[in-house]
Amino acid sequence: MKKKVRRSPVTDAGSIQEDCCALCRLSDDDPAMLGEKVTLKEHKFSVHYFCLLTSSGVYQRGEEDEGVFGFLVDDIKQEIRRSARLTCYSCKKKGACVGCSIRSCRKMVHFPCGRKQEFIFQFTGLFPSYCLDHSPTQSLSVSSDFSLPQSCSVCLDSIEPVLSYSVLKCPSCHASWFHRDCVQRQAHSAGLFFFRCTLCNNKENFQEEMLRMGIYIPERDASWELEPNAYAELLEVYKRCDALTCLCSNGRTYSAKIGPSLPVGSGSPEELLQALALQLRPLSVQVEVSRNLALSAGLDMVRRSDFDPTHTLSVRFKDEQQTAFPSIPWDSDTARQHFLKLLVQQIQDSVVFEGPQGFKNLALNSQALREDLYFDVGCLLALSLVHGGPRLGFFSHALYQCLFNYPPNCPLTFAHMTPDTHLTRQVSQIAEAKSLDSLREAMMASWEYLELAGCNRPVSSLEDRDTLVEDVVGFTMITRMQLPLQRFREGLQTLGVFDQVQLFPSAFYSVFCEAADCLTAQTIGRLFVINFSEQEERVNRETPVVTFWRHFLLECEVGRTSISLQDLLRFATGAEELPAAGLLPPPSISFLHPISSSPPRVEQQQEEGGEREMDRPGSEEWRDGGMFPQSEPSSKHLLLPVISTYQAFKSSMEQSVSHHVHLISMES
Repeated sequence: MKKKVRRSPVTDAGSIQEDCCALCRLSDDDPAMLGEKVTLKEHKFSVHYFCLLTSSGVYQRGEEDEGVFGFLVDDIKQEIRRSARLTCYSCKKKGACVGCSIRSCRKMVHFPCGRKQEFIFQFTGLFPSYCLDHSPTQSLSVSSDFSLPQSCSVCLDSIEPVLSYSVLKCPSCHASWFHRDCVQRQAHSAGLFFFRCTLCNNKENFQEEMLRMGIYIPERDASWELEPNAYAELLEVYKRCDALTCLCSNGRTYSAKIGPSLPVGSGSPEELLQALALQLRPLSVQVEVSRNLALSAGLDMVRRSDFDPTHTLSVRFKDEQQTAFPSIPWDSDTARQHFLKLLVQQIQDSVVFEGPQGFKNLALNSQALREDLYFDVGCLLALSLVHGGPRLGFFSHALYQCLFNYPPNCPLTFAHMTPDTHLTRQVSQIAEAKSLDSLREAMMASWEYLELAGCNRPVSSLEDRDTLVEDVVGFTMITRMQLPLQRFREGLQTLGVFDQVQLFPSAFYSVFCEAADCLTAQTIGRLFVINFSEQEERVNRETPVVTFWRHFLLECEVGRTSISLQDLLRFATGAEELPAAGLLPPPSISFLHPISSSPPRVEQQQEEGGEREMDRPGSEEWRDGGMFPQSEPSSKHLLLPVISTYQAFKSSMEQSVSHHVHLISMES
């Protein structure tokens, strides 16, 4: 009987051979490290994309959709035959297709073997490859006391901060170090449009350095952007608590319908500033103001070594003899608001600003730069807004745009320059030139400033005028003012004001650039929340008083009373004008009823000298006599007297408010 030899299925061997890369002879499929593996079944071979890109003898001679990403099939087969005669420097097997680009170097490797031998493959230009002896390196150019990171900024695992083939660093921030394999996988995932340093967010320099050090960056969108319905789960409401120990007494699936929230994009500037005011603490910092020199007092405060912007301001005014004003009927809130009002007025008139009232630009002042006054003034304005100061209202449109880029992408024009200055008159002559000769004459008259601005160039037609003026205006208001603008912005960062305004520039535009509206009866009426009594009998008496109150506001607005709406606001709340952040706590109104709703007893009448006509039961004079409004400025609370007639109500209000205003004017 004849023995038969058992044959292995031919299909298995063929499939294994076809599954291996024809250049590197590996079947691995790792797109991030080897590139996409493409199998050409009709030609019975597979190939890795990186093996093709780095091979020394094949080029992309076709279009992107021809062959394998532009590599023609015939060219690939020819490269396979060429490399089959070459021995790999690493594994000593045939098929080496990648060589060092230095002509005198004869090292040849398979692409995966090259990674093991620390070859660097640059995926740009002519796709050169360099062996360990000739590869580019990175250098560390920081001081010896610089603290080097101890973890990879991509995977966060520990890392030895020594530059090598496997450890790279960001060229911009020097604080981001990472494993080569980690940053290669990050590049594969992020793509050209999202690949950047994980710490400093630099993109241009980072990508250039990573390409130089052999990191492949695919020219496509990020992988998470290409996945269909990648963000679908974000539209779903998660309905279960996953904490190990859920503290909710209603169970893991319970959710409250409402909760605390901060203002969003549609919030008013008052709400946004009130959100910043949550940082303030009850600890106070003492501010002593001599002879109403609020700016000097403010500068002394912010320049203290222990200054903390979150501390509440405790303000005390002092006269020329350096004695405090003891008799002024101000509470702490009123004194602080008066100080902040004076502070904003004096800042507007300081050397830091120039221009007409209400339309101020930053001025360039060398002494202010030496004293860092731009930073201090920005800090004081931020403090004023958060601590209850008035609206600023004096910024020019150009200054607001330079600070917050609102409205966006609108170039500054000659009209934005500060009027009646030497520089403005020089630019005006250029802007108003009607002929080429007059334009050249104006440029000749201002050649020194044009030379300084880098704009002293020849003009061949009148059409060059507008471009020249735009460049000069940009230099005058932006380039020349870079340091003052930068320090002013940094001062406005105090308590997060600058960031908040930058997020909502349209909401804050009126606070910085528009004067406060005049007080109206409607404005005052909306400020106060009316608290009625619980007893029905009292509510019936209080309702007519509300009507009296509203009518009284209207008469104050049109001048039919002896007091103004501002006097009334100061009496009720202590504020001279409405703060930018609004009044806190919200003003409220309640009612002051007579002590007794019945006439005095006979014994009391006899002690007072007998019964008087106005004390008889049912007498309106008895009920109205001696009733005056009362105010609690610290709590923004106003008590209105319950009086039967409007004339009596009006007389009572005028007497009390006038007396209050008279006291303040005498002592101030």
